[in-house]
Amino acid sequence: MSYFDRKKQLTVLNRRTFFIYLSKLIIFSIVGWRLFNIQVTNSGKYRTLSKNNQINIEILYPLRGEIRDRKEQVIATNIKVFDLYVIPEKTSDLSLTLNNLSKFIDLNFKQKREIIQLSKKIKKFEKIKIIENLDWKTLELIEVNKNYLTGLELIQDFQRVYPESQYFSHILGYVNQPSKKDLRLPYILKMPKLNIGQQGLEKSFNENLIGKAGNREIEVNSLGRTIREISKQMSTKGENITLTFDIGLQKYLHKQLSNHRAGSIVVIDIVSGDILSMASVPTYDSNKIIKKPNYEYWQELLNNPLSPLTDRSIQGLYSPGSTFKMIVAIAALKHNIINSKNNFSCNGKISFGDRLFHCWKTKGHGKMNLEQAIQESCDVFFYELSIKVGIDKIAEVAKDFGLGQIYPINIDNQKKGIVPSKKWKKEVYNKKWYGGETLITAIGQGYLLATPLQMAVMTARIASGGKKILPSIIKSSEEKKFDIMKKYSNGIKIVQKAMFKVVNEKKGTANQSKSNDFQFSGKTGTSQVRKISMVERESEDFRNIEIEWKNRDHALFVGYMPSNKPQYSISVVIEHGGSGASTAAPIARDVFNYINKTNIT
Repeated sequence: MSYFDRKKQLTVLNRRTFFIYLSKLIIFSIVGWRLFNIQVTNSGKYRTLSKNNQINIEILYPLRGEIRDRKEQVIATNIKVFDLYVIPEKTSDLSLTLNNLSKFIDLNFKQKREIIQLSKKIKKFEKIKIIENLDWKTLELIEVNKNYLTGLELIQDFQRVYPESQYFSHILGYVNQPSKKDLRLPYILKMPKLNIGQQGLEKSFNENLIGKAGNREIEVNSLGRTIREISKQMSTKGENITLTFDIGLQKYLHKQLSNHRAGSIVVIDIVSGDILSMASVPTYDSNKIIKKPNYEYWQELLNNPLSPLTDRSIQGLYSPGSTFKMIVAIAALKHNIINSKNNFSCNGKISFGDRLFHCWKTKGHGKMNLEQAIQESCDVFFYELSIKVGIDKIAEVAKDFGLGQIYPINIDNQKKGIVPSKKWKKEVYNKKWYGGETLITAIGQGYLLATPLQMAVMTARIASGGKKILPSIIKSSEEKKFDIMKKYSNGIKIVQKAMFKVVNEKKGTANQSKSNDFQFSGKTGTSQVRKISMVERESEDFRNIEIEWKNRDHALFVGYMPSNKPQYSISVVIEHGGSGASTAAPIARDVFNYINKTNIT
């Protein structure tokens, strides 16, 4: 190889070597810069990531909407409370912390053991709830002694409260933790720990009241410690709901019922259909049901023979007694079976088939027309009338006037009641209808059952001249228009005259409850709860004999005011109250008097 050849080869080699070294230098420079960037410039970031950091999403639970009366007074709201948690990793001795804590709160051995066992199963730095809704006194004691109570954390929350619980418990219901079935609901799916309505309006309007959840993205390390907040979206409070109820009237109704063990009063605005008040006793305290532990209170309610959890206004089923006679009268007038001048004679009893059917007045009322029969509540007159009308025609009118119906008022567990007919008995009992059963139905007994709300609606439809009034529970500014049952117009006018006489004329069964300040109309009723023997029937004073409370008749009254331009209807049911005239009618008068002197609307 010549000199020039060797020189040329060395030149090529040197050039390649230079490029190789230059490439290595560039590569090592990039790697070095990257290592410097990781280990020095962004050391904090990558140190965090090296510990298996993860992104957690915390649910921000929404505040539940308020419930208010027609004048925007709050009857269901939320208050700030504090829940007490323990973080086991933040205390050197969990047992010691719990023992110290038991000096300030009721924490028994079993509860402490459960917390310690749970601490061994949960993730690190996860919180364990010890007690919720701490009162201020306990809160202060914990704060003062926090040096001895390491690992504890107080977290603010909101608790549902009912300022007027004793008056609205049946209507509002209460909230509690969702069941497994509830968790499948679309609006609760993402909020498993949110208290939701379990009864009453709280349940019916869950979707409106709940609101929308927010969320918070946080970065946590492998130990569960929060590193930073990445993002936050606030929750949206639930809607507020305004009811048709009036707090003042509701309180007054409960005052009227306070001297009785069980009963109901319902008041409806005839023009709008608004339920102004709906009271039922005995009642319960929704606040005590929410408060935990509540086992003892629950047992007290469940074991009470008077069933305080039952809303008698919509769940109580009663024989309407003589308040049903207006329906029989309207049916007879509609089918031209009788007019206002026709008379029947009452001697105290009537024979039908092989049975005797008695009037409440042992010696009878003598000869009387339809208005007088309603005024004095003659049973024999309506026995005679019902034979001519028949049960199916009576049942048709009863349904038109609101009996045997579930109303769209957004409260669950309403009872439909029973409006008997030939078809009904065949379907339910597979038996034929007997004529004697028609007579019993005509005076509001037998199979016939209605709720106090249904009786108030029935009365409102009569008072309005036949408007098919539907009750409502949510306040609305829209004007309500109801269909008019013109086919009953003539009959209703006669019945209205009779109902006026019941209260405002001397022989009327409710005349003792007449008001000197205003005029109202109505009808008394006495619902029999036990079978009366023949000996008692024939006795002159059997109705005056003192009997055990549970065997006394139910006392009823339905009515409306003012008589000349009806605005309000009422139903009063006092369980085992005896006579409707002496017990229920005076209550109705006093309620109307309260309304007359108070600005309800």
